[in-house]
Formats: sequence, structure tokens, C-alpha cells
Amino acid sequence: MYGIATYNATKKFIQEYGDGIAKAIKGTGIFFSAAVGQKAYESGYGKRIPPGSNNFGGIKYNPNLPGVVGYVLSDTTEYVKGRKVNVKQKFSKFKDVEAGFKAYIQVLLLDRYKNARLLAKTPEEQIFMIAKAGYTTTPAAKYTSMLKPLVEAARDISKIGRIV
Repeated sequence: MYGIATYNATKKFIQEYGDGIAKAIKGTGIFFSAAVGQKAYESGYGKRIPPGSNNFGGIKYNPNLPGVVGYVLSDTTEYVKGRKVNVKQKFSKFKDVEAGFKAYIQVLLLDRYKNARLLAKTPEEQIFMIAKAGYTTTPAAKYTSMLKPLVEAARDISKIGRIV
């Protein structure tokens, strides 16, 4: 369950970015509330994005992703051999918010996330499967539990599942 602060922040995030997320995930098999939960969590509801990067969620620098116009160097937390460490990483800088969301979807369209897209029965199961497939260095169960309140709030606010 989630509190009123999570509900209000998630509602504001959906109002601001929900259309872009919905357009980006249409036909992919990704649950709307899973995508909102990931992007809201990873970007601190849009507040932790390095200025001007349009990167809503820790997409590491990959010059081959469409819309990438360079990178930003930023502090981040990673799990290495089960230990939490702080490191500096290069993150993709996108030409605009839409390009950032499209790149996130392109990453999730990789074959290693196929089962998560096609077989997950709930947004929470999808988040777990995405994490298990290597999306994050955070252990899959921990990542899922951190995102669960945001995913639940997004589902309750939007009433949207998969967008076909």
C-alpha cells in the first residue's frame, strides 16, 4: 500500500508525463503502471534527472540509441557482488523527453526482456522479471518492493493496464 504523498506525486507525474509514456509503450506488452512506476522511481518523479539530459531513469550512455546527443556524468548507486556502492557513471543525454522515453522502451524491447513483456500477468510481476533479466543491479525482489507503492498508485490513478 502507499501513502497520500506517493499518490499525489504519482498523480502529478502521470499528468505531466503519462501521455508520453502511453505513446511510447503502445503495443509493447509493457504495463502502463509498471512503466510509470519505473520512470517515476528512477527519476525521483522527474526531479533527479541531471539537468538537460531528458533521461528519466538511469539509461546508461549508449550512443547507438536513437535521440542520444551525448552523455552526462552523474553519481549513482550500484550493487556490485551484492554490495551497494556509490560510483560515477555516464548516462545518455537525449534531445528531448520523448526521445528519452522511446529509448527506455527500445531497451525493454531487447530479447532478454521478452518474457517480462509477454508473460507477466501483473505489473509487479513484470517489474520483477525485468529486474531479474538484468535491467538493474539492485536485487530483483528489492527493486520490485521499492517500486510496488508507485506501481499500485499508478494503477489506481490511471486504471490502465497494457496499451494495445
